[in-house]
Parts: sequence; structure tokens; C-alpha cells
Amino acid sequence: MQENDILQFIINNDDLEVLKARTNIFNPLKILKIQDYEIRHSNLMAWLCDPNENHNFDDKFIRRIVLKVILNSENEQVTSEVKDIYGLQKMNLNDIKVYREKDNIDILLVSELNRLVILIENKIGSSEHSNQLERYLEKVNEDYYGYTIVPILLSLDGVAASNEKYYSASYLDVIETLEFLTINYSERTSTKILDFLSFYIITLKEKYNMDESIKQLCKEIYSENKDVIDLIYSIGHEMDTSQAFKNFNDTFPEVILLYNNATDYWFMVNDFKNMKKMKNSWKAEYPICFWFANYNGKLKITLEIGPFDNASKRIDFLSLLEQKGVKMRKNAKEPGRIYTRIYNETKVINDWTDEDELTEAMIKLFSKDAVKSIRKKVASAIDEFDWAEA
Repeated sequence: MQENDILQFIINNDDLEVLKARTNIFNPLKILKIQDYEIRHSNLMAWLCDPNENHNFDDKFIRRIVLKVILNSENEQVTSEVKDIYGLQKMNLNDIKVYREKDNIDILLVSELNRLVILIENKIGSSEHSNQLERYLEKVNEDYYGYTIVPILLSLDGVAASNEKYYSASYLDVIETLEFLTINYSERTSTKILDFLSFYIITLKEKYNMDESIKQLCKEIYSENKDVIDLIYSIGHEMDTSQAFKNFNDTFPEVILLYNNATDYWFMVNDFKNMKKMKNSWKAEYPICFWFANYNGKLKITLEIGPFDNASKRIDFLSLLEQKGVKMRKNAKEPGRIYTRIYNETKVINDWTDEDELTEAMIKLFSKDAVKSIRKKVASAIDEFDWAEA
């Protein structure tokens, strides 16, 4: 591809100029990159769902969106779980208390007056994992026995949940609810709130391709300039985690960097310092490592048991891990195997050039309860193990 091809794409391209004009309108939420962070969408949803917040819509947002979701024909199979939909419509939900990340649930809404609990699991870029929906619902049923429970999986496209007791909701439901409130109840709130919500609606429509005219324009530009756009995208998304990992390490000073290249960062933690260095090494001298890597556009964290100098002692160590409750594949202890992954998790990255997004993803992945649990078990096994002949 010639340099002239790229210049022709950029200079005097009327369609590109139109697209820039349509998407370059001042929007503080886009400047803050709210569209790329699931946690920020969850914070906004929690704010909207709280009847006592300063948006002054009382319980109108939560009541309207819940009824919209329940009455969606695609949720017909689930609706039998809520026996009195008419009663729900008449409920006053102004006593709702909003909890963020309680028992790892994104948003939990509790109305003691109505004995009602609404559970919202928000999935923007990530997907379900580890039977989390089932675990969350079991926990809520246990803590709020006898209450009406409305579990909702909120995703970009309203995908069906793996658990058949969950209602599916999409961000189109959010947009339609917000547009209804800002049009019909504008007198209840301030112009600042209305402007803020207007920016949020625009952000959602642009980010999630819900503006049909922009979508069509993008298709036309891509069709005519596919090779140039693909080249720009591939180079623009080359991974550079150096500063992000430094920020991550500043947050977790117990992390010890062992090896890195352009895309991978291998590290251990102080908890593992009693293990023995190996001559038969891999990316690092130590046989147990975490690492971050780019995995098909996602940031992946892995914890793996690598090679030991003494293969039989490696099997002994894996057996000790199993005694500690660490799960692994049945063939992990077969003779000759030298690599055993005991944990991995991924997080979608929207912009690999965004240092803040990479840092936040690293911190979130390493902060998960599952990582804390398995890290504790591995550290205990390392401390108990006889490394003399390993």
C-alpha cells in the first residue's frame, strides 16, 4: 500500500468530513471515555435507579424500565416469576435503597416497604463467567427470602441470560426510558441534568451504533476504503502496556516483575517468595507466575505452574494444591507435562492505546475475589512445600 493511498483517504474526503462533524460535537462524557467502562455505566444506572438522587425523577426511571423489561415479549418465559405485574406498576418505590457491588452484584435495589428486590447485572464488554448469575440469585434469595425478586441481565443487545430466571434488558431500553423521562418530565429537573442525560443518550447511540444514519455512513466509508482503514486500525491498536503496568504495580507494590516483552508482563507476588528458583526455567526463573497478555483483543490474566527441575516434585506440588482446593484438569499430573494453568480471566479492551483503560483493567482483574482466593491457596502451598529437591 502506498503512502498516497492513505493521504487520499484523509484529504478532501467529503464523507469523512461529514462523519467527523457528526461525531465531533462537544460531549463531556466522551472526553471522559465513559462509554468504554462498564463500571461507569453501572454508576450511572445506580444514580438513575435511586429515587432520592438529585435527578428528581423519584422512582419513575426504575419503575418504568423494570416494567418495560418484564413486559418485553422476549421475556415471556420469565414473566411468570413475577405474579402481580399490575401490583408492581402501582408500587411506590421511593424507599428503594441502592447497593453497588454488594456480594459482587453490580446493582442491587431493595424496597423493604414492598418486599421487592431488583438485581441488575451489567455486561457492557464482558460476558458471563463462573455461573455468576446463578450464584448472585441464590445469594439474593437467601438474604431476602419471601421477597419478590426481579433479576435482570443488562447488556448491549439484550442477550438472553444463561440462567432462565433472569430477564434480559438492553441499552436500547435505557435510551427509550431516558428519552421518555426527559421529554415528559423535564419540568421536574434542572437544565443541567437534562443536558447531562442528553449527552449520555448521544454517547450510547454513537458508541453502540444505534444511530442508523451514522451507521450507514460508516459502512459506506469502510466499503470504499477498506484496505486503508484496516491498516490504520491494526497499527493504531498495537499494544503498549508499559505505563499501565507501572501504574498497576504502584497500586500493588507486592507485585514483582519477572519478565516482559512488547505484549506480555510476567510477575509474581511477595506471598510466593519462598519458592525455589529453577534452572529449567521458562519466561522466568520461578516456577509459578502470573502474567498479563493480549488475548484476541482482550486483556488476559493467567496464573500457571511451570517447569520444575524435578518432574516428580512438580506432581507432588500439584497434589498439594489440590488438597488446598485448587481445581485443575484431570490430566494435569500426567508424567511429562510441564505447564498447568490454574486460573485465567479476561476483560475486553476497547482502546489499547488508552493507558487509563489498561490500568483499570489490570487492577480489576487482579482485584477479583477469585484471584485473592487462589493466591492465598498457592502461597500456603508454597510455604508448606519441601523445595529441597524440587
